Amino acid sequence: MSFTNESGSLHPFTEVVPDSAALGGLTKSSILTQRRRARITPQTGISYGSSGSGAANSQIQFLLADQGGLVDPRSICINYAIQTTGTGDEVCDDGHVFNTVQILLNGQMLDNIQNAAKLTNIEMKLGGSKTYYQTAGSFQGFELLNPDLTCTVALGSTNVTAAMMPQYGYVAQNLTDMSARTARAANVLWNGIAGEFRSIPLGLISGVGRMKQYIPVAVLGELVFTLITGSDSDIMFQNNSTLDATYSLSQVSMTYDVVVPDQRYADLLRKVATEHEGHGLTLPFESTVVTTGGVISGNSSASLLESSIIVSRATNHLLRTAVVQIPSSLLSSRAYPDQSCFSHAGTFSVQWRIGSQTYPLIAAQGDADMFSVALSSYGSVEQQNGSCVNRVLWGNSTNASTAGTPAVYETSQAASGGSVKFWGADSFIPAYGFQTVKGAAEPLDVDGVSLAGASGSQLITTLVSAPYVNYTPYVSLVALKFVSARGGAVLVQGA
Repeated sequence: MSFTNESGSLHPFTEVVPDSAALGGLTKSSILTQRRRARITPQTGISYGSSGSGAANSQIQFLLADQGGLVDPRSICINYAIQTTGTGDEVCDDGHVFNTVQILLNGQMLDNIQNAAKLTNIEMKLGGSKTYYQTAGSFQGFELLNPDLTCTVALGSTNVTAAMMPQYGYVAQNLTDMSARTARAANVLWNGIAGEFRSIPLGLISGVGRMKQYIPVAVLGELVFTLITGSDSDIMFQNNSTLDATYSLSQVSMTYDVVVPDQRYADLLRKVATEHEGHGLTLPFESTVVTTGGVISGNSSASLLESSIIVSRATNHLLRTAVVQIPSSLLSSRAYPDQSCFSHAGTFSVQWRIGSQTYPLIAAQGDADMFSVALSSYGSVEQQNGSCVNRVLWGNSTNASTAGTPAVYETSQAASGGSVKFWGADSFIPAYGFQTVKGAAEPLDVDGVSLAGASGSQLITTLVSAPYVNYTPYVSLVALKFVSARGGAVLVQGA
C-alpha cells in the first residue's frame, strides 16, 4: 500500500493470530481411533502367465469389503511383479499394464475407463512433476524418461563426455537398463520372484483414488475392481525389428488403509445413510471417459489444416479435457510406445467449443501458449510442481516406422527432421480446465461446466496443424459424479 495513504482512510481490518504465534492447546479427534494397512489378493489369482509371457488380455478382479472401517481411497495401491522376455531391449511402456479399468460400488458403476494406460500417462505428465516422476514414479512404472536409473558411465571413468551422461527424456539410452530390470531371473534376494516389483496408486488410474472423503464400505457396500490387461503389442515396446516382446505378472495384490471410527460415529454414519429424512451421505469423485475421435489425415506438413474432433459425454460437471495424438499405423505396435508417446503432430493451435462458447476465447497458439493453457487445467500456470514436460518433449514428433532406427518428423528446434535424441519421448498434451475455482484456493465440491445442457453433450476440439502422417486422437473427459446414500439406497449420480 502506498505510504501516501493516511491511516484514517484505510478500510476496517480483522486481527488474526499467525499460526507461529498461536501457542494454544493441542488438537485431537476422538471419532477416529486407528489406521491399519490391509492387503487383498485377486479373486482371479495372483499370477498371470509365467516366465515373461502369457499375461496379455487377462482379467483381474478384486473385492474390497470391511465390516466397520472407512477405506481411505488415496491409500489404495495395485502391486505386482512384471517379467518380460524378447529378442533385444524389450521394455514395458510407461505407467501400468491395464487397458480397461472398471470400479463398482454396491453393484453400481463408479468408473469405466477404456484406454486407461494412456489416461495414466496424461495425468502423470501434466498433473505430476519431474521430481515425482524420477523418484516415486520409478517404483510405479514410470521409467522411459528417467536417466537416474541408467548406469551409463562406470564410476571412476576419466573419459566422460556430455553425450555419455544420462539425460532426462533420452529414451533410447534408458532401454537397456530397463530391460535388464524387468527380465531379471528369480533370486533368493527377491524371495524367488522374477522381474521387477511395482506398486501404483489408484489415484493415477482413476479419480476414485483421488477422493478426499473416506468410503464407509460397511454402509455403502463392497468395492469391486475389474482390471483387464493390455495385449503384448499394447504394453511392450522394442527399439529393433524383431518386435517379439511379451510379459507376465505375478504377486498381484491390492493394499489400502482402513481408518477405524469410534462406534458412535459409525452408528451415526449408518443412521444418516438409512434414514429417509435429511440429506444422507454424498461423496463426490472424478470420473473419466477416454474416447477416440476421427482420424486426422496427414498432409506431409505441406500446410496448416483445421481438424475438429467431436466427442460426447452427457455430464453437467465437466472439469477438464485433454487430447493426445498417436500415429494411426502404429497403434498397438511394439515399435511405438503408444501408451505414453503423444506426438506434437505439427500442431500450431488448439481450441475447445461447447455449444456457442469457445475455450479459450481466442485459440491458444504456439507451443508456449498451448502449454500454459494445459498447465492451468491442473490448477495454475504458476504451480510450483510444474509438470513432467519441458519444451523439447512437448514439441517432439517421433517416427517409429524405421525398423528400430530412431527417427523423428519434427523437434522443437526443427520443423522437419532434427535431433533424434528425444525419440519416443513425445509429450504433447493440450488440455483445458473448466473449473471456476483453481489454484491454491480450496476447490469446490461441485464445479465445472455442463455439456448436457449447453451443447447436446458434445465437446468439439479444434486443432490447426500440419500432420506428417495419419493420427488417431484420444480425448479424455474428466467430470464429477456423486455417490449418494439415503433411505437405505445407494445411488451413483452423474454421467
